[in-house]
Amino acid sequence: MRILVVCAVAEEAQAVEAGRAVRHELDVLVCGVGPAAAAAATARAIADNSGMGRAYDVVVNAGICGAFEGRAAIGDVLIATDSVHAELGVALPWRFQPIDEIGFGTNRIGCNTVLTVAVEGVRGEILTLASITGSDGLAAQLAHRYPEAIGEAMEGFGVATAAQQAGLPFAEIRTVSNFIGDREVGNWDWDAALKSLTTAIREL
Repeated sequence: MRILVVCAVAEEAQAVEAGRAVRHELDVLVCGVGPAAAAAATARAIADNSGMGRAYDVVVNAGICGAFEGRAAIGDVLIATDSVHAELGVALPWRFQPIDEIGFGTNRIGCNTVLTVAVEGVRGEILTLASITGSDGLAAQLAHRYPEAIGEAMEGFGVATAAQQAGLPFAEIRTVSNFIGDREVGNWDWDAALKSLTTAIREL
């Protein structure tokens, strides 16, 4: 099985490499931050490798994230049931209208949970945003809008879109470095999150 694991930054990629299992052929791609960079880099990697006769069987987005307080803890592994683009739609004065409701596609891509059945962690929706949630008020709004969401990151939906268009199964695995809304970096624990990411990749 050939697996493409897409990470936003080098530190995440190093944690994934540390958890590499010898039984699978695994490539790690550093795509850059945000859904657009993630989609473009993933699509190119899939196309380039298919052209060389080394097509991927599976695409995984892996990295650290923020969690909704009360739904997961620092250092937890989050396994996505769905990758949800939380900002794709219409911001009406009284509510957010997902793009699904206006007939221009969907802001949700289901994840292949068979790929992550051996991974231990918290399961639920993981939100993709182009901007990090920077206040407790905004975090509360997101938590209310998406009651099944357990965390937020910035690349999942982009990677999922590229995988879906290529007809490949997709999974998203994240590990918690901070709580959503908390911008005090001193309260974040990157080391715990990256260590958990290595463990999660070993279990994949």
